[in-house]
Amino acid sequence: MRKFLAIFLLFMATLFGEVLSVDQAFGLDINGDKAQGINVNLKVNDSVYLYKDKLKIKIENNDITAFLNLPESKKHDIYDIYGGNLNLFIPAGLLNNFVKSDKFSIAVDYQGCSYSGFCYQPMSAMYEASFVSNKLNLKKAEPTKIAKSSSDQDKIADSFSKDGKFLTLLTFFGYGLMLALTPCVFPMIPILSSIIVAKTGSKPSAKSGFFISFIYVFFMSLAYALAGVLASVFGASVQGLLQIPSVIIGFSIIFVLLAFSMFGLYNLELPKSLQAYINKKGKNAKGIIGVAVMGFLSALIVGPCVAAPLAGALLYIAKSGDALFGGLALFIMSFGMGVPLLLIGVSSKLLPRPGFWMEKVKQLFGFLMLGMAIWMFDRVVGSEISWLLYGVLGVVFAMFFGAFDEAKTVVQKLMKSVSIIILVVSCVLIANFTSAQLGFSPNLQSQKSQKIEFLSASNLSELNIIINSSQKPVMVDFWASWCVNCKELDNITFSDESVKNRLKDFTLVKIDVTKNSKDDLELMQKFSVFGPPALVFYKNSKELKDRQIVGFISAKDFLDHINSI
Repeated sequence: MRKFLAIFLLFMATLFGEVLSVDQAFGLDINGDKAQGINVNLKVNDSVYLYKDKLKIKIENNDITAFLNLPESKKHDIYDIYGGNLNLFIPAGLLNNFVKSDKFSIAVDYQGCSYSGFCYQPMSAMYEASFVSNKLNLKKAEPTKIAKSSSDQDKIADSFSKDGKFLTLLTFFGYGLMLALTPCVFPMIPILSSIIVAKTGSKPSAKSGFFISFIYVFFMSLAYALAGVLASVFGASVQGLLQIPSVIIGFSIIFVLLAFSMFGLYNLELPKSLQAYINKKGKNAKGIIGVAVMGFLSALIVGPCVAAPLAGALLYIAKSGDALFGGLALFIMSFGMGVPLLLIGVSSKLLPRPGFWMEKVKQLFGFLMLGMAIWMFDRVVGSEISWLLYGVLGVVFAMFFGAFDEAKTVVQKLMKSVSIIILVVSCVLIANFTSAQLGFSPNLQSQKSQKIEFLSASNLSELNIIINSSQKPVMVDFWASWCVNCKELDNITFSDESVKNRLKDFTLVKIDVTKNSKDDLELMQKFSVFGPPALVFYKNSKELKDRQIVGFISAKDFLDHINSI
């Protein structure tokens, strides 16, 4: 336990580590005279580069960048950039085309990132200029962030800078508590419950249950923080990389193996030699490594979830470069999400003592683990196959829990009643699947035909063509097959009749980022999207940055949102 606390304290100690400031990264000097012209010298730290398309030189609000003798750009990843200092010259002849008096304005817009991946917000240096005795005179202003309207995640990202660090961390713990009521956490409940049952079966106690759940939540939070920092720094979704079919199938098999151990087919344990070594180091360490690994992987593979608080933290990291504080905020938020899991650990003393009931509880968790395996497998095979598997699982569950047994006591009668209900529902699922395969399910076909039609775009150029040719507002839906909240949006929000009628006034585009390809990453970077679901809106070919939605939104709130567009 002391080792884990030491790791946590060390992580907090790095919070105040030095990050290259804007003033250290960039410097701007402008000078010149009326006869020759103006020199714009942009000093760029060797560890930083500038985006070519973000560099704008403006005279009296006129962009003259294209008229200047710019240095040759180079490629960095998929972007054209400038490395090193930039010395630009505005000839007097060019200046006179835009300046009609001795007083005029100069603005230099730019944005840069460090080569390690830390990005700064777009900057704009604005000056009131005049010529005094033919020499350029400037009323200097510090570089300021370009003002723009903010979406929910932008506002959350800005709160990092405005609020104190302690208040920000406290706020993110509150965000975590709210996210604990979403599907982000639900899949982890049977996993942790099964682990606690397996580890404390003979001697359940609040202390041991809490310790196991604490280790699980600690490494779950560590995974969220690390994945978030890596995603924002390197522009890639670490969770997305772990959603490829082979990984999902492998993890589903692990859940099946864990479930079979709950039915007593075998015991999962470390090799005897390794157990002996661990026992020498301390009895409490036994099995903790497995709990930690399950907590870490569960966060990445079972519970990939993006909501406004998470996106806000990622946006802050990407723009400010302060990965340490952003990562700590994600860690604290994830701990808030884990509060229900900690409560499960504390309540482990309520589990039945060893015997018949304990075996039934283990079997129940075994079925929950099998359900988790099917839930994950759904991302590979689709909903129809999954419902068939759920149906088969339900039939077996009903057999195990007394649907066909004689019931004598009140508890047995209750169990039999529940089992019969599950049996009936399971048979309906199997029958629906069979009839659909045989073509005898018109209702299912009509439901499919009533779904909202989306256009598809696989890269930025295809998306731009759709946006520029549309006579309606455009909604871009970032979607992935492994995204739980994406399916909630499809099946709940977008299935609402009022929503479907309102969306007829929009051009709808779906971007499938399941494969996490280079084009997917480019699109996500373009819109500062760190994971699906995310909804981006355009009107008159212009992005409405303040209207972006991250995560699930109800039909009512969605209607209120799009009615303001």
